[in-house]
Amino acid sequence: MHLSSEEALDIIEGRASDDQIRFWRNHVQNCPSCNQQLNDWEGIRSLLKREHLENAPESAIRIAGAILQAPRTEERSGIRQVIASLVYDSFADPALAGARGTAAQHQFLLSAMEFDIHIRVWQTGAERRMTGQILSRDKQSDLSGAHLHLLHQGKRFGSTEADAFGEFEFDEVPDGPLYLQIDLPRLTITGALNMA
Repeated sequence: MHLSSEEALDIIEGRASDDQIRFWRNHVQNCPSCNQQLNDWEGIRSLLKREHLENAPESAIRIAGAILQAPRTEERSGIRQVIASLVYDSFADPALAGARGTAAQHQFLLSAMEFDIHIRVWQTGAERRMTGQILSRDKQSDLSGAHLHLLHQGKRFGSTEADAFGEFEFDEVPDGPLYLQIDLPRLTITGALNMA
């Protein structure tokens, strides 16, 4: 019989009965495992109490308040980076395999801001290929010339450029987890693709 986490917390917090406390205090003197667990929980509780913390100095509080009340400045122009959400993966649910094409094709749908990225991956002999299209819900977005990069193990594996319709193609696609990076004017979108 060993001390459970719940019982240890009841002892430390004083919720256990006097008989239980006596029993477990005697038990931990002869059981190194339970003694260690009780000591660990007491250590965690003392860290959570944080009695040693002090309030911030008054001058630091005034400075923080001034920062929060400062007038907003005009937003800097620059490149914004966003992470695309995986909306659909045809291999994630075997029941849906082949729903958007043959079962041998791996289909992805990524979404970020006003952009949807449709991706299709398939095997041709020993090679794996990828085609896709970037679609914008904002009809005025010009996607031609968007630069796309496949990232594998933290490095660029391949690069290509989207055409006037936002379509792109990679002739070689490695196994394993990949990231698709899309560089648009003033925006970089990155999405994860699991090719396992």
